[in-house]
Amino acid sequence: MEVKLFIDKVFEKAKEMNLNEFEIYYTFSESNSIKVFKGTLDSYSDNQNQGISFRTKVGDKMGYSYTESLEEEEILPLIEGAIENGKVIENEDIVDIYGEKREYVPVESYNPDLDKITTEEKIEFLLAAEKAALDYDARVKSVNYCLFGSGKSERRIKNSKGLDLHDIGNYAYSYLAVVVEEDGVVKNDSDYVVSREFKDFNPEKLGENAAKKALKKLGAINGETKVLPVVISNEAFSDLLEAMSGIFSAENIQKGISKFKGKIGEKVAFEKFNLIDNPHLKDGYGSASFDSEGVPTEYKELIKDGILQGYLYNLKTAKKDGVKTTGNGAKGGYKGTMGISPFNLYVENGNKSFEEMVSSVKDGVLIDSFAGLHSGLNGISGDFSLASEGYIIKDGKIDKPLNQITVAGNFFQLLLDIEEIAGDLKFNLSGVGSPSILVKELNIAS
Repeated sequence: MEVKLFIDKVFEKAKEMNLNEFEIYYTFSESNSIKVFKGTLDSYSDNQNQGISFRTKVGDKMGYSYTESLEEEEILPLIEGAIENGKVIENEDIVDIYGEKREYVPVESYNPDLDKITTEEKIEFLLAAEKAALDYDARVKSVNYCLFGSGKSERRIKNSKGLDLHDIGNYAYSYLAVVVEEDGVVKNDSDYVVSREFKDFNPEKLGENAAKKALKKLGAINGETKVLPVVISNEAFSDLLEAMSGIFSAENIQKGISKFKGKIGEKVAFEKFNLIDNPHLKDGYGSASFDSEGVPTEYKELIKDGILQGYLYNLKTAKKDGVKTTGNGAKGGYKGTMGISPFNLYVENGNKSFEEMVSSVKDGVLIDSFAGLHSGLNGISGDFSLASEGYIIKDGKIDKPLNQITVAGNFFQLLLDIEEIAGDLKFNLSGVGSPSILVKELNIAS
């Protein structure tokens, strides 16, 4: 059955059964990925997923149910399943269905031209990128990962309080990793691009950038174990920030597992540090007009001039704290339970260039990647000890590359110890962004 017709029939049946508060949430997603290896197509995958969840108030509780089938005979079991589920829920939290009349900021998250890019064009791009990397330097021995991924997603939310919303978005990205070798020493690195415009995918630039980054690591030396000023690259700090983003969730605040609990209005970072969640960011990976509860999204300054401004809320956590939701309700698809997530989380650019920031460091280290963020970082205490790669900074210039080092510190202290922020904001593949930053000191171990 066509989606809109199925939703309308569920709506009609719920009214016939005298349900007062209910909501239908539909998602559709499709994704495909293409890999090439040694000049030929290595793999191709194409996946589609769709489903509908239904929730309804049963007394003070909210019952949930879902189905992947859009056949008419699934409608009654879908509704009855939610009612039965609501009767046995033991959680005492009160969950509401949203129905306020508010304006929604239009967001352009879909480029129809992107869906017209053919498989042949994607393969041609990948083969050109692989060739560019291999041709760049004889020391580039292989391209061990050359991928183009793209996808499209669609959401519909309709409820008994008059909400009837729909959006659609798409995306594309490419990732290329190379292996280089000199005198028996092997190093690797990668580069990526994310955009909704195929013209932004330059195969030569992607291949050459990955090769350049890997080649710079050749001739690495062992570092010393000491406490030093550290420049953390935009890509590396974006990954660290992503791993710690749960500290802004009101749910974690209420559970007492975020150290930012009770810190609103207090200094928590460098005075020029501004952290934004902007769901309306032009070309933002996570941009959206409404969240998974149908609440209008809004621009938020989580940290302004180093001062903590607030947390991210969905309807349930907002009700607990007696505040308005920030429109950050998030579901991992139609089967998911309601959680909290930022949309486009990023640190604002500073005023100095990357080169100017590095020039201020007489003796330090540049970190350009972290490894083991899920094992070497404690998301509650903020303590970390992470395998890293980088370079010596000597007399204001990037010097020799370093063999793997370990960087240790505490994320919350790191925020306070930032001394400068560059103007080279870059987003990672998950839509979290940051410029490069200079930190007063961290523990470096060879």
